Amino acid sequence: MQSVLLVGCGNIGFRHLQALVQLPQATAISIVEPNLAAHPRIATLIAEHAGPHRLELHAALPQTAAHFDLAVLATSANHRRVIIEDLLARHSVAVMILEKVLFQRLEDLDAVLVLLTAQAVTTYVNCGRRYFPGYIALQQRFAAQSQALDILITGQAFGLASNAVHFIDLAEYLNGSAISKLDGTGLLADTVTAKRADCVEIFGSLTAQFANGARLTVDCRADGPLAVAARISGQGVDISIDEVARNITESGVTTAFVSKNVSECVEIYAAALQTGQCDLTRYADSARQHRLYLSAVLAHLGLPQTAICPIS
Repeated sequence: MQSVLLVGCGNIGFRHLQALVQLPQATAISIVEPNLAAHPRIATLIAEHAGPHRLELHAALPQTAAHFDLAVLATSANHRRVIIEDLLARHSVAVMILEKVLFQRLEDLDAVLVLLTAQAVTTYVNCGRRYFPGYIALQQRFAAQSQALDILITGQAFGLASNAVHFIDLAEYLNGSAISKLDGTGLLADTVTAKRADCVEIFGSLTAQFANGARLTVDCRADGPLAVAARISGQGVDISIDEVARNITESGVTTAFVSKNVSECVEIYAAALQTGQCDLTRYADSARQHRLYLSAVLAHLGLPQTAICPIS
């Protein structure tokens, strides 16, 4: 029986679990959630699950050495490096999927890369827009055209601090080109306390440039209900996407834009277990994106590059 370890089963971790229990093949799923207050909801899902899987809930990592075909780490960023180190000190893992923001220290990006490489753990970061059918169709369409696509993300209350990496990754995905520069001077001076302890939420604009000449702007405002809109433009291209309403408009015609919640992306975990690979962003690429992003946020907050970046 294939084995999965899920570490962190709060909000996003619970969505991972909802997807994992939909795997078609019988799977042993070990769930680690230190917050005992979250256990009743998890236990309810386990009790209601009638599939072929074996699910176990723990408050800490297993002590007995084991091999996991897949490990999903959905903890907060401030604990992630320690958990990876503790996990790989005792257990072996074939494929690992990490949540973002990856870490709060720049030094952790390279330190963890060294560890993952040494233990040959194939690792991905959950930038899930690569699994949105709507964006897949656009990527396939533009891959043959080899043109730079400028992307403008606008909206409010979508959690810029936590989610900016999603849009940096989306721009790389649609352009097939790596980010080369990130500018945070358009961020607003005022910050607010985030939902996560010791973290802040930021607003304003980030701008990025890519190796192929494309530009990305991500602008998030504080006031109003959740809104996320993407405008993709290039030579002969002008496309608008409303991610909340799930529609796409081009040449005056509006149609459905197909996206997916984490809980619906069963194919990510199925592919990782069956082939040892998936189409999420590879760790080395995401670490490169995170390096520029964390550096820009630290500079914006007036913190040294060696400091803890208070985002998660």
